[in-house]
Amino acid sequence: MNRRSFLITLSAILLLFSAGCSSPKEDHLARIKAAGKITVATEGAWAPFTYHDATTNELVGFDVEVAQEIARRLGVDAEFAEGDFDGGLTGVRQGTFDMMANGVDVTEDRSQTFDFTDAYAFDRAVVVTKADRSDIMSFDDLAGKKTANSVGSTYAQMGEEHGATVVNVPTLGETMELVKNGTADATINANTSVQDYINTTGDTAVKTVAVDDEVTKYAIPLKKGEDNDSLREAINKALADMHADGTLSWISERYFGSDITKE
Repeated sequence: MNRRSFLITLSAILLLFSAGCSSPKEDHLARIKAAGKITVATEGAWAPFTYHDATTNELVGFDVEVAQEIARRLGVDAEFAEGDFDGGLTGVRQGTFDMMANGVDVTEDRSQTFDFTDAYAFDRAVVVTKADRSDIMSFDDLAGKKTANSVGSTYAQMGEEHGATVVNVPTLGETMELVKNGTADATINANTSVQDYINTTGDTAVKTVAVDDEVTKYAIPLKKGEDNDSLREAINKALADMHADGTLSWISERYFGSDITKE
């Protein structure tokens, strides 16, 4: 072998060795662990899932504590970013936020855009009207009516699917006010949140008139793609462990007075 051939062969060997020894590209979970935090989108205005304590103004709620516990089991801190529901989903899709914890229900349309974790809570959608109304008794009765809901929410989509015109309202409290003053004919919302609102406020001016037959499954949306495969697996493991050791049930009982973590 002449000197030129030897040098070419040596260079090829070094390139192969270098390629074999190079560190793999870090995925999303690795970057989160390196940063020591996971950013969580949430509304902060939808009790008892995510809201501010009236006394301390601290961000609290079922989803807040679930996210904090997931973060703890991943070995990082949870850093919350508050905003409207649609903006939270957009931020996850664009990679601005690592995940969203806000009673996000799994739908076929959303599954085209996001990779969801396993479901960790279950609920049903309900129709709420002013207490003295009798013309709306089902979802189908919403046709031609006006409903109040957060833009981008499944509840807003359900209203549109049943023929209603949807008014964008950011918080449950404001939604109820529009129903009571007649600006909106009804609202579609989570049964758990509606019952919490009625129980905590004692408001008798509204009533639940219909309950959806289909169970709502809440899960955590992640940006779609293999970059999040290990993160989704890690969150699923954390959720499974929280189911097994009773943590999820305990958090649910604390905020709902019942266990909504089992279907």
